[in-house]
Amino acid sequence: MLGDRDYMRHQNEPPLRSAPPRRSGGPSAVIMIIVATVLVYLAQTDAMISRYALVSTAVYHGEYYRLVTPLFLHENLFHIFFNMWGVYLFGSLIEGRMGKWNFLGLYFISGIIGSLIWIATNHSNIPCIGASGAVFGLAVGAMMLYPDLRVMLIFPPIPMKLKTFVIVYILAEVFMELTGSDFKVAHIVHLGGALGGYIYMKAVCSGDIQWDIFPRSRHTRDPYKHPDGWTFHDSGQPTTKPLTSQEIDRILDKISIHGINSLSEEELDTLRKAREQIKR
Repeated sequence: MLGDRDYMRHQNEPPLRSAPPRRSGGPSAVIMIIVATVLVYLAQTDAMISRYALVSTAVYHGEYYRLVTPLFLHENLFHIFFNMWGVYLFGSLIEGRMGKWNFLGLYFISGIIGSLIWIATNHSNIPCIGASGAVFGLAVGAMMLYPDLRVMLIFPPIPMKLKTFVIVYILAEVFMELTGSDFKVAHIVHLGGALGGYIYMKAVCSGDIQWDIFPRSRHTRDPYKHPDGWTFHDSGQPTTKPLTSQEIDRILDKISIHGINSLSEEELDTLRKAREQIKR
């Protein structure tokens, strides 16, 4: 019964809260990545970079491990500090929401796709190292889970939504790649990592997504009635939805699996209406 659920509380009680984050046994994946990367950096030699950096011609000759190993190699302290800072900031934000294994999947798939984009556009022996592509994937994942989270830039000190920050950053990467503003930085890897993060989130974590830069539009065969119960104005936008027990059970099951943060505004409004009916 709806009234037996913890989500349905008296008006004077605290508002609906998120379901507990997904937890996995063992240490945090964010900490594991940072510790492993720092240890590799401390042991790093020129010979290691030559052997494990991303080099297009080497991958063409079957050294596929080079698609992953560059994520643990860095040029200098400045390079590793900002990449690991990004892992900590974005990773701490989303690991509890996604779970350890989904988080690791997002990190490494983003990094691998960034590497693939690099070798597809650079047919040379120029080495590429760093975890920036994977970090961009984490940034896109955080944007899709927490789009309206307020962040403050260090310089200039401007507050903005997380989705605005990430999109502006990606657009800046596109500009620098097209203009060659900083030829020492592999901007194409960053963009590939962002693309990999988006693909992974859509494929694996679609139930958790709160905002999508490419939202899927609704289409129906009937211009006024959607098969799942939505009614439409001539503009094609949903207006009302019948309050049925089946719809309420679907929403509550979604909360049980993905947490209340996975609900849309319309689904939250449906819960509020159901709670009011119970009170009456």
